[in-house]
Amino acid sequence: MSEKERRFRTSRRGVLSAVAGTGVAAAFGTIASKHAAADAILTDSIDEILLGTFESALDGWVADGDLALSRVARRDRPVAVTEGEYALEVAVDGDPTPGISRPITSLDLSTHPYFVADVVPGRIDGTDAPVAFRFRLSRPTTLLDDSSWETVAESGPITVPQVTPGRIYWDASDVEIGLLETVSRLEIDWYPADRDPDPDSSDENGNEAFAYRGGVVFDAIRATDSVDPVGRARLAATMRDLQFDHGAYVRTEVTEEFEAGEAGAFVFADGATEPYRFETLAADRFRLEIAGTEIDFGGGWS
Repeated sequence: MSEKERRFRTSRRGVLSAVAGTGVAAAFGTIASKHAAADAILTDSIDEILLGTFESALDGWVADGDLALSRVARRDRPVAVTEGEYALEVAVDGDPTPGISRPITSLDLSTHPYFVADVVPGRIDGTDAPVAFRFRLSRPTTLLDDSSWETVAESGPITVPQVTPGRIYWDASDVEIGLLETVSRLEIDWYPADRDPDPDSSDENGNEAFAYRGGVVFDAIRATDSVDPVGRARLAATMRDLQFDHGAYVRTEVTEEFEAGEAGAFVFADGATEPYRFETLAADRFRLEIAGTEIDFGGGWS
């Protein structure tokens, strides 16, 4: 085996290990299939800060608005409880933009700027739209008063279909270090994707803001020092949406191989193809481009 091929296969093996948990590892072309049983090399080295496991308490999470928080057991919600025996259940009865928050004063965001959480949104009265989730980092508006807060940075919306398990994520590594040093609270809010998230707004017909009625279960909320959990979540969401539109993933067709990677197309059950490009950008930095989405993997981004 040439040195070029050895480096490429090693890179692909590592990335495959990082995404094996998404259930779409087979999509990584012909080379990846030879390493499907590889150990999770990258995953084992990830340092995680647990922000919500809910095994014995609410782990500091509180309601932002008129919400009810409680712990739910695996025996009652086996799909929603993804780690351990308990998760956080949030019941919403009319709040236009429900949210939860917790202090993160002991979290070093400069070393752990990647956030992920498992969610299962329940049915929402009045709409079948997916649920859009956002992470936020905030700080008190004044140093002497923590009764009001201002947003320092926030993620884009991550959508999850109703009554469907999903993983939300945020790569906050591009937030300025100076801003991160002022942050003391992590927030997650959510709203129907077909509605305006601004609770003070009305729709085009002059109707009042939407009253959200429904529940969400959260579990395994954490911050990590590696982009890999975010990459896995982004890839799983992308493949979920593609398979919703085109049926099951069938195979990968590699049409081009070059020194740093390969390109081709994912083929789905209805015959549709989705071009992709996989590339090693630098030492321990890998990128998969598919469906207009750039997905990063590897430990070299921190």
